[in-house]
Amino acid sequence: MAASLLLALGIPAAVVTGWAVSTQFWTTASYEDFTRGDFTGISLGREGSMTLAPQLDEVFDTGQAMIWAVARDSRGELYLGTGHSGKVYRLGQDLKGTMVFDADEPDVFALAVDKDNRLYVATSPDGKIFRVDAAGKSSEFFDPKTKYIWAMSFAPDGALYVGTGDRGRIYRVRADGTGEVFYETNQTHVMSLAINPAGELIAGTEPNGLLYKISSAGKAFVLYDAPQAEIHQISLGPDGSVYAAVLGGGDQRQLRQPAPQPSPLPGAGTATTTITVRAADDPLQLPGQQGGPEGQPDQPSPQSGTGAALATAFAGRLPASPGRSPQGGTRSAIVRISPDNTVETLWTSPAENAFDLSTSGGRLLFSTDEKGRIYQLLNDRDLSLLTQTDQEQTTRLIPMGNSVLLTTANLGKVYRMGTQPAATGTFESDIRDAGNLAGWGQIRWRAELPAGTSLELFTRTGNSAKPDSTWSEWSGAYQNSEGELVRSPAARYAQWKAVFHSAGSQSPVLQEVTLAYLPRNRAPEITEIKATPRADRATPTATVTGPGGAGLGGGGTSNRGFSGVASASRQTPQRGVDISWLASDPDQDELTYTLYFRGEGETEWKLLQEDLSQNYFQLNPDSLPDGKYRLKVVASDAGQNPASTAKSTDRISSPFLADYTPPVVEVLSANRSGTGATATFRAADAASGLTRAEYALDAQPLDPTFSDDGIVDSKQETFTIQISLADLQEHLVTLRVYDAAGNVGAAKAVLPASGQPAAR
Repeated sequence: MAASLLLALGIPAAVVTGWAVSTQFWTTASYEDFTRGDFTGISLGREGSMTLAPQLDEVFDTGQAMIWAVARDSRGELYLGTGHSGKVYRLGQDLKGTMVFDADEPDVFALAVDKDNRLYVATSPDGKIFRVDAAGKSSEFFDPKTKYIWAMSFAPDGALYVGTGDRGRIYRVRADGTGEVFYETNQTHVMSLAINPAGELIAGTEPNGLLYKISSAGKAFVLYDAPQAEIHQISLGPDGSVYAAVLGGGDQRQLRQPAPQPSPLPGAGTATTTITVRAADDPLQLPGQQGGPEGQPDQPSPQSGTGAALATAFAGRLPASPGRSPQGGTRSAIVRISPDNTVETLWTSPAENAFDLSTSGGRLLFSTDEKGRIYQLLNDRDLSLLTQTDQEQTTRLIPMGNSVLLTTANLGKVYRMGTQPAATGTFESDIRDAGNLAGWGQIRWRAELPAGTSLELFTRTGNSAKPDSTWSEWSGAYQNSEGELVRSPAARYAQWKAVFHSAGSQSPVLQEVTLAYLPRNRAPEITEIKATPRADRATPTATVTGPGGAGLGGGGTSNRGFSGVASASRQTPQRGVDISWLASDPDQDELTYTLYFRGEGETEWKLLQEDLSQNYFQLNPDSLPDGKYRLKVVASDAGQNPASTAKSTDRISSPFLADYTPPVVEVLSANRSGTGATATFRAADAASGLTRAEYALDAQPLDPTFSDDGIVDSKQETFTIQISLADLQEHLVTLRVYDAAGNVGAAKAVLPASGQPAAR
């Protein structure tokens, strides 16, 4: 049954390797699954379905590194502020661009247009605000005498509000170019400004992430205190809601910034450093996954400092460094503040930074720094990854009729996103690691194909972790969604690709892809073998003899407990050798083991035990004679694999000693003279060397002693025990000797009463 199922899946019989190494199924079906791949002209819904993205066309290349700021006049013409050469471009309705201003300062972070279509350009650092008329003539308009100018917004009365850093001031400037501080935020930077229908100023700040609402009289009210450091961008909804893009502090980013320098000479370029940003980890979190009551995120303590002024100032404007938010928290978020001041978190990410947002009807678009992605949020709930520019950031979103213009950084380009799906788009999956050489079975998918649309899938395989020239070419197209046998060769790694084709306004919808594969069976591994003699830890027994009598192993012996040890009635544990080994199987197969032994000087292995399921064995004393041996352990996965593909491996141990015979200890002499006495012993062991000895007088505690040559280390040793006695009575001297295997031999010598002959 199992074999027929594998064949039905398209796995050839030659690669069917049994039940433990079973067929695996690589299924890609969720949003998280698909985001591990690469998109080209593809949209991804939160529920995990892919469609063709809206048509995306590059319409203008500034030739600059960044487009920071955008403003639009009443004629529909756009102005683009760039970095790091301080140039401003005008983009006509025909989407052709011309340069209209070239600043001495390297960056233009803010632009504004008044009701007479005059352009206002704010330069940084240490810059000013310039006014540029329709003829391209520029003049200094206002100097806030501050480091940075981040945002500008015109009020209905014609006053220009200016958000600055590094002292966090908002200026109000009149039409004649005179102005003064309108509001002191006590923050370091005022990053974003907007005017609501009531004429109130909405201002986002850094580093404490405070969003203010300020009346025309200068009375401020904090709408939102963000957990992140910066309120980077603001958009006003038609119902009076405020949408804000918030992101983390400057310490979370790798900065790219121009070094402080004099104004460049004419024609001199400004050097920049390009940063490559990795793909996001878990870039999208559902709304409501994080935050406190009423949708308000938990409020940590605000950041206490901003570090170097220049680094902090550029933090929000520059690409994110690789890695997630510290402590795995939220790096960036989109929030909505309702007219009743209720805060709702709509989107969070631990890896991406939101840069701009645009509201229109029930649709919210926002852009990020992860491959310049554009997300769409319908009715504040239905979230999808709409498209991506494949630039480092998409910095601004500008609605233009039925289209949306997108500006980017690294490089500073303008794209137009239409409403019709692209003619074609491609998705490449992540790389699947089978863990070993694998046979690839069938590929099947679930999709919807409106009339005229089509969807093709392709595969390729290789044995390097990243696709390179050694991989197979992409296979021919698979077109049967019910399943086709993969035509790519057996290999460890695999990847699939889907190519979408639209028909008019219709797009294919891909919901799930499954690829079956069967890894080849791999041999087990044995990493260690131990053979440990079990020392006798209970009451030692010994043959006690007098001079000239038989020692251990001879006749006429008497086994009993002797002075200085516990009672002989205590149970003696089983002696022998504990054998254990460490083994594993890379395919998680259950293993069986066979043990062999070979004595010193022997050539053939002899069977000791077979069909063991555990990784240990107890060798009893009567199993092998005393001597040195080696063990061979054979591990096999044959119990879970057919004989033709079963694997085994073996390992040989280091030599170990089987020694179960105690040393023979005999009394050579026992002499006494008054209160002085001398006893001489000889100990010998046939299998292993002697290691230590101890003696006792009568029933006193045992004391260690050395052999006559000063060290107990040979197979035969003599011992001379000299004792000073306290009286002239008979006494008993007992010697206990240990061998390397822990066996114990003992003998006793009787010291007669003074004047009596020694006991024989």
